[in-house]
Amino acid sequence: MIKITNVRLRGKEGLYSVEIKGGSILNISEYSGETGDLNGMGNLLTESFAVPHLHIDKVETGDMVEKETVSIYQLGGGADEAIRKAAEVKKHYDPEKIATLVTEKFLQAVSNGVTFMRVFADVDSYAELKGFLGVLKAKETVKNFLDVEIVAFPQQGFFTDRGAESLVEEAIKKGADVVGGIPWIEKTEEDKKQHIRISLELAKKYSKPAAFLVDDAPDPKLRTLEYLADETIKYGLQGKVEACHARALEVYDKESLYRAFKKVKEADISLVTNPHTGKYHLPVQEALNYGINVALGQDDCNDAYYPYGSCSPLEVAFLASHLLWMMDPDGREKIYDMITWRAARAAGLERKLEAGKRADLVLLKREDVKQAIRYHERPAYVFREGLVVSENL
Repeated sequence: MIKITNVRLRGKEGLYSVEIKGGSILNISEYSGETGDLNGMGNLLTESFAVPHLHIDKVETGDMVEKETVSIYQLGGGADEAIRKAAEVKKHYDPEKIATLVTEKFLQAVSNGVTFMRVFADVDSYAELKGFLGVLKAKETVKNFLDVEIVAFPQQGFFTDRGAESLVEEAIKKGADVVGGIPWIEKTEEDKKQHIRISLELAKKYSKPAAFLVDDAPDPKLRTLEYLADETIKYGLQGKVEACHARALEVYDKESLYRAFKKVKEADISLVTNPHTGKYHLPVQEALNYGINVALGQDDCNDAYYPYGSCSPLEVAFLASHLLWMMDPDGREKIYDMITWRAARAAGLERKLEAGKRADLVLLKREDVKQAIRYHERPAYVFREGLVVSENL
């Protein structure tokens, strides 16, 4: 058993002690000056961070292609064109090199307070299974420090890249945890709908969750999020699907926006937004107010679409609080939710600092959420199932 004393908790006045046993939170009590295994020095203890969306096989490839892609994607006018240009990088994939890069990125994430990641690995005619196999090897390397789910992701589409469907299924058989999809990139409305059905059919067949990139351009005609919600209900996969980006919703009229929200809520789909990687983004405040679970993702780390990124959810929170104009006290707390329990919930996990819940925690170097986001430092301690997996004093 481990006892952490003299810590602050979100939403509570005063100081507290938290006892951990067998990987779970055993008890939370008011701090009365008692000694324990670790003195929190009056700083904030919270749930650890989760990353529900990161294209991990592409990390640190930006220098190879960014001159042709970053400006295209950042301005929001041609994500599909950026995807086509970025595909050239995958012709040079080497599983061993990818495993090394990804392992480094995983460990960087842990030091930044992350204990769970859902990562996307491209499986298509360019990457084949090379990137996926490298990520799979890295996952095994860090299994004692970090929980990882790998999304078998058909980045180039199913109908625009014949053969991708069989590669996704092969990746699932070899150990991928999540079925991916990117329906908005297909050329016709029927192909977009069928793309969704293919992914959900595989998810149903192999009892896997599903993760999609939807409507990643400022085009009000894009409707794949709505299609996805309809099909999620038909396949009985409510609560097992996440949808990332949905940038088109920012340019929807109000009637279209709330029609989409209604369907998303009925399908119990979580939305993941990455406002730091593009000019347009999901209307986060409106989605939260509607009762939809919304999380922040990392999306990219120095690749064709975004030149920065250090697998730091606090850094993402800092940027998002500006970009979403959520810097007031209530907004900051919502932002912090979006990198902790809401991010975990997007992947179907329950992670809250409550008695009986899993002890995945971070002890920060600051006393409150405002200062934590303001300075976005590495946590002093990172706990996974009650064990210290990173220490940054």
